[in-house]
Amino acid sequence: MNRVRCETGWSLHGLPALVLSNRLLRVVLLPTLGGKIWQITYQPHGRDLLWQHPRMLPRAVPFGARYDDVFFGGWDELFPNDMPEELAGEQMPDHGEIWSIPWHWAISAQTDDALTIHLWVETPISAVRFEKWITLREHESVLDTHYRLTNLGRRDLPFLWKLHVAMQATADSVLDIGATQMYVEDFGPPRGGATGVSYSWPYLDDASGTRHDMRRCLAPETRSNEFQYATALHSGWCALTHSQEQLGLALAFDTAVLPSCWVFASYGGWRELQTVVLEPCTGYPISVAQGVAQGTHHILRAGAVIETRVQAIVYSGVRAVAAVAHGVIIAREDG
Repeated sequence: MNRVRCETGWSLHGLPALVLSNRLLRVVLLPTLGGKIWQITYQPHGRDLLWQHPRMLPRAVPFGARYDDVFFGGWDELFPNDMPEELAGEQMPDHGEIWSIPWHWAISAQTDDALTIHLWVETPISAVRFEKWITLREHESVLDTHYRLTNLGRRDLPFLWKLHVAMQATADSVLDIGATQMYVEDFGPPRGGATGVSYSWPYLDDASGTRHDMRRCLAPETRSNEFQYATALHSGWCALTHSQEQLGLALAFDTAVLPSCWVFASYGGWRELQTVVLEPCTGYPISVAQGVAQGTHHILRAGAVIETRVQAIVYSGVRAVAAVAHGVIIAREDG
């Protein structure tokens, strides 16, 4: 009997859905909507860690749609850009090419105690093959994902790639990142009042001298918005923990491929929404062209391949995270 299952006969609001599960996790994927991971539910608590838009249902969207207007939630992959801009002589759509289009999928490996789903897509403009293999094992509350990006074209491509993992957040939630330096982008208003500022994680001192602990999530009544990214990481991980429930989700990644981590947070401000989005990324800032010019974004050469591994770890019994080491969550005692 297989102790890790993939159920293929489901649909969600007319979209084909895959349900991957073991006794700890239930994961819902929507391959035809950008290979999206829609839910990651920790079964002992019956708690979904991902966020879904409370006023929109997922549906098929046209290529080139404006991302913010169909931001359904869940976990997206964004490539090769964020803001619309010209790359390698081509105008790229908002938030890139792959989040809205159908992906292919297949079960590539299955045993009694593990299952791997292979998802892949080829980009219509930049001629890149984007692949991910998602593995779930018995007795593990971990999604282990292997990524491969292959430039099939004859043209070098300036790019960014980032995970876009929208999570539920309340005033008792805690954000932890393996960061040393952060930059607050021009989006707000943030709790510190000012954008375009750098600070040493996790404390931001505002113009009045008030110190803000940026690890603390805010209540929706604050109507704050924060968009920031790490300009320096000491290790590749980020985590959001619901401290009262002692339940959270961490992402562990290789800083050789993903040397930055972006965080978008709407605390009741942007469109009345409450979510924190964790975004390990290949660089910064928002503009790929600007980042290439300053050496913080990179170029995927013609024929080149990038491979890396990301672990999504659901954990319990922890109020805050001090570190993620080899897939193990180390608790922060002052959480």
